[in-house]
Amino acid sequence: MASPSLLTPTPKLQPLLPTSAAPPPSPLPHQNHHHPSRRHFLSLSAVTTATLSLSSLLPVTPPPAFAADDEEYVKETSDVINKVRNTISMDKNDPNVATAVAELRDTSNSWVAKYRREKALLGRPSFREIYSALNAVSGHYISFGPTAPIPAKRKARILEEMDTAEKALLRGR
Repeated sequence: MASPSLLTPTPKLQPLLPTSAAPPPSPLPHQNHHHPSRRHFLSLSAVTTATLSLSSLLPVTPPPAFAADDEEYVKETSDVINKVRNTISMDKNDPNVATAVAELRDTSNSWVAKYRREKALLGRPSFREIYSALNAVSGHYISFGPTAPIPAKRKARILEEMDTAEKALLRGR
């Protein structure tokens, strides 16, 4: 709580004391020199208040959209579908399997990062199916390594999800 002398005005002006040319007294060793003066505190308060009031007047611009438009979503999702099909259909003895899996992981990570924040896409069947399939593929390769073949049952489910997603994309869903 503030002291009463700061809140009540004085009836008379106090005369200023003349300044002398004498040096200021040397501080005692036990005094702390890190206390800010009242003038310093008030100037910081004024700057902070001014900054806060100016920032409230500035126009607020919405963040940029993460996905450009529906055509871009359809094109990129179709590319992801083709990449998943090609990668999981590769022979386990193919020397390019590890590279293809690494490319698929990069592609799927960027696709998920771009589209999972889009509220309009979260309810689409194509998004749900692709997201589920990408989780299954990524989970398999993370757990078993990039050269481990996907079991037939899991592979069939992933390919079925890809077909369902592709049909939904063609219908605009």
